[in-house]
Amino acid sequence: MRARLRQLPLGPKGRAGHPARPAPGTPAAWGLFRFENLPNLLTVSRLILTGVFIWAMSYEGLVSSWVALVVFSVAATTDWLDGHLARRYGLSTPFGTFMDPVADKVLILSALFIFLWQNLVPVWMVLVIVARELTVTSIRVTVLTGARGRALPAMPEGKLKMGVQITAVIGTLVVVCARHTIEAATGRPYDTWLLRHAPWGGPTARTMDLLPDALLLMATLLSVYSGIVFFMKHRKLLWSL
Repeated sequence: MRARLRQLPLGPKGRAGHPARPAPGTPAAWGLFRFENLPNLLTVSRLILTGVFIWAMSYEGLVSSWVALVVFSVAATTDWLDGHLARRYGLSTPFGTFMDPVADKVLILSALFIFLWQNLVPVWMVLVIVARELTVTSIRVTVLTGARGRALPAMPEGKLKMGVQITAVIGTLVVVCARHTIEAATGRPYDTWLLRHAPWGGPTARTMDLLPDALLLMATLLSVYSGIVFFMKHRKLLWSL
């Protein structure tokens, strides 16, 4: 009974293991919104949310920083949800296998470039992460469009790396939101107010200054490690290109 219930979302008239066909007269575009396409739609929505995130961060204000935090958190949630649905219901597709890590990279690199523009993180860390992501993505594209014509699935190390990167970005956004909130409420720079009026103001201010660097350092080291694992795992394939 449980196995049968899991197949019900595929469509009211679909046979077990086969997606239901749209009813006669249904516009073709509605076929995109069938359950079996949901992981791909979530992947595409992550790209759209990335644009909203960039727009919000460009204002550098109190409300916009909180909006950016919420939007990024929702986008990060779609990264987990699309993969969960694809594995849970067997909805993996070549498009999703290729585009899911690409959407992840667009989301993360957009955040890092904005942080760099706002002087929130060190340049060298961003450059290391960008170099790793662009190198791995170029290899994926080469393998997909080459004679082999297949997508390279994400590895556990890559998923862990993505999780740490998301944590680093969200942690940095929380610090940004806290800074804007303190300054909007007091009318003074956040560090000045903390040092003069808040209990444990000194350690709190230093933590807010160092936390983005510490989180991104962890993400940088794991990015390098996962890149090495990627090259070692696919070294035979890379030599044959």
